[in-house]
Amino acid sequence: MCCSQGSEGRSSIGRRLAAVAAGVVATALMLGCSRAMGTVANAQEGDSPVAASQEGNGNKHFMVYYRAWRDVTMKGVNTDLPDDNWISMYDIPYGIDVVNVFSYVPSGQEAAAQPFYDKLKSDYAPYLHARGIKLVRGLDYSGVMVDGFKTWIAQQGKNVDSATESDYDAYADHVIETYMTSVGLDGLDIDMETFPDAAQVAISDQVITALAKRIGPKSDNPEGTMFLYDTNGSYTAPFKNVSDCFDYVAYQQYGSDSNRTAKAAATYEQFIDSTKFVPGLTFPEEGDMNNRWNDATEPYLDSHFYDVASYSYDHNLGGMFVYALDRDGRTYSDDDLAHIKPSNLIWTKTAIAQSQGMSLENAKQAANHFLDRMSYTKDVPAETRQTVAAATNLYEVNKAVLGADWNDGYSNTYDPTLELSLTSIDTMALTGAIAKADALLADGATDTDVRTTLTTARNAAVTGLTSKLYTGADVVSWTASLNTAIADATGGKPKPQQPGTGETDKPSSGDASHNKPQSATGRLASTGSDGTVVLSVAVIMTLAGISVFAVRRRG
Repeated sequence: MCCSQGSEGRSSIGRRLAAVAAGVVATALMLGCSRAMGTVANAQEGDSPVAASQEGNGNKHFMVYYRAWRDVTMKGVNTDLPDDNWISMYDIPYGIDVVNVFSYVPSGQEAAAQPFYDKLKSDYAPYLHARGIKLVRGLDYSGVMVDGFKTWIAQQGKNVDSATESDYDAYADHVIETYMTSVGLDGLDIDMETFPDAAQVAISDQVITALAKRIGPKSDNPEGTMFLYDTNGSYTAPFKNVSDCFDYVAYQQYGSDSNRTAKAAATYEQFIDSTKFVPGLTFPEEGDMNNRWNDATEPYLDSHFYDVASYSYDHNLGGMFVYALDRDGRTYSDDDLAHIKPSNLIWTKTAIAQSQGMSLENAKQAANHFLDRMSYTKDVPAETRQTVAAATNLYEVNKAVLGADWNDGYSNTYDPTLELSLTSIDTMALTGAIAKADALLADGATDTDVRTTLTTARNAAVTGLTSKLYTGADVVSWTASLNTAIADATGGKPKPQQPGTGETDKPSSGDASHNKPQSATGRLASTGSDGTVVLSVAVIMTLAGISVFAVRRRG
């Protein structure tokens, strides 16, 4: 991976994420599967990226290179800056299906780096796996595929000329254990940025072939492992003989527009399908005094991010990737180059949506849904609503909520892909119950004990509804608890009520278009779908181990 640093590359939370991922299958089913309905599916829990349902348009990947030395658990490693790291793997946006753990640990700093690798194996990896994300690790082509084998075979008392297939198999096992399974990862990424000669290619071909028996599309576990090839050029000698060993090619085209994408894709399409070609862009790295890529610059429609994301979607490429996720939004200004600063990840979140075909209509629906539910705990400025309504592209919608930078908008953490999936969960009965509870509490007619119980149930419902994510089962549970508290407060019995049958925000009877984005905003206007169906499908899909994220195609 080209850039300035290095060459190498909760149980309850897991259950909730698995349920959410399954619930998103219901989103896909309710939004519809035909091209006329315009859905796009993205791999999540239970799906491998290769098997993801992408209607008539290949398999859309979105990968991020996660710079491990900037994780909150890795302090003082590979840096001379005084600023604290801010990012963790819990901050990785939804819609991403591959995280490339990119790491460089200078000699003597191994102990300071170890907390990250411990956290990666024990916590981060299980969390991301529950979201359906695969984790790979970047390896230098020359250092591991060629020179690494030479060193290893010499340690066995042999040389390259006498090496057998069994030797290459043993070395492959060594590489996988050293770089992958020891830290809980799912695959490897070969970073090729040199021009190896024929003798070097002969070695790497055999190393890659041996690795491909164990990971990637030719292995015995193609759904659970991944093998990638990433490069910044069109020198194909190290690739052409082993092209079928890889899940896809990640092409580093930093500082370039879609004209370069088209040329490079044509070169690699001699060996792979276009759906296995994934172009990538970068953010400015701290301390980089040489490169000036300028991929993420306003105005958005003139940026490389918009151009390449749109080209990838329109030309049925394999998706997109970004390098240096934690530097999203940074520039080449002296201040940015000299500091580590938090980010709302607006460019990455927009690129995910753009490259996977989210429509402007659905982007606005997601934004308004988020503002509706957050309004229970934080007032929404009228200007924010107006800016969402007036937006003419995905970036403008996201900027209306997130702001251009950290602490510049309504929310630092809004995630449009996640939010669009939540719009499929019917909250009508819950919001109706909250409104009833608020009216009773405002009336003040109930005694103190009953008010306390009602307040507790009401606040629990609001806390859940305004959390980052929730499931259909969560909504049903909060609704039942709150209705019980309301019944106690009014001296009546709670009536069984299915989501979608509340007294507020009822969809018009016979409205066949109730799944379409709503033009009016308010307290979580429901899609009108039956939450029981959502929950049932979610349970079935969870048991089957299948799930996808669904968003609408661009109009």
